[in-house]
Formats: sequence, structure tokens, C-alpha cells
Amino acid sequence: MKNKKTPPEIASLQDQIRLLDENWKRALADYQNLSKRIEADKKDFVRFATANIISQLIPTLDILDLADKHSGDPGVHMAVKQFHTVLENSGLQAISPVIGNEFDPSLHECVETLVGEPYNTIAEVTAIGYKIDSFVIRPAKVKVKKKEQIQNG
Repeated sequence: MKNKKTPPEIASLQDQIRLLDENWKRALADYQNLSKRIEADKKDFVRFATANIISQLIPTLDILDLADKHSGDPGVHMAVKQFHTVLENSGLQAISPVIGNEFDPSLHECVETLVGEPYNTIAEVTAIGYKIDSFVIRPAKVKVKKKEQIQNG
């Protein structure tokens, strides 16, 4: 049998179909990538909006914790505990350093240095910090041990 050649009109139409098919697949992939990016942007927006609101509530939380600590009132204790639960359910995590642990500048803020050993370790915690996921809203405020100062003269 002889090879039949495709008429030019049919070949042209087949090229157009192939081009349209490629364009359709590319457009579908672009749409799927856009959908994923929009979903990720929505999650980031919610996370940052939540972090912003919670960061405004942290000073109130500090005051309520002090009231609970000094009042001894079971009603105040229950309200503070519920407030903590609501914030924790929204993703808030406490940064509660342990005395003797190494100072971590990404989680802790040094408010004072004290002479002592082991060096660069936490000597005292003055305020706990808070974070949501890996985003630190407020670092824990700590006092850090350092080497003794050398005096000149």
C-alpha cells in the first residue's frame, strides 16, 4: 500500500487542535496553581489577623493573670482560665523559659544581665512570652547570666 499524505487543510486543523489542547492544559495548570496560591494566602491572612488581635489581648491577659495571682477569688481564677483556653484554642502558645536553659534570642528578650555561670543561660524569668506557630508575638523577658566584667585601672 502507498502512504497516503494528509491533505494540507486537515494537517492545518490537526496543528490547531494540538495547539488548542496544549493551551487548554497550560490554562488548567495555571488555574490550579492560582487556586492553591489563593488558598495559602487566605490561611496566611487568617493567621496574621488572629495574631494581630491576640497581640492586642496579651496586655489584658497579663493584668488578669496578676489579678488571679493576688486575689485568691475562685471566680477570677475560673474567668482567667477560660480566657487562657480561648486564646490557646486560637493558636496562642506560651513561651515559658526554664531557669538554667540557654538564652535563645529568637524566643527571649534579655532585660538584664547578671554575673554568674553557666554563661548565656537564663537566671530569671520576668515575663512569659507568646507565639502563634513560629511567629513570636512577644518574646519572654529574661535575665541572663554573663561573665564577670573586667575593670580597668
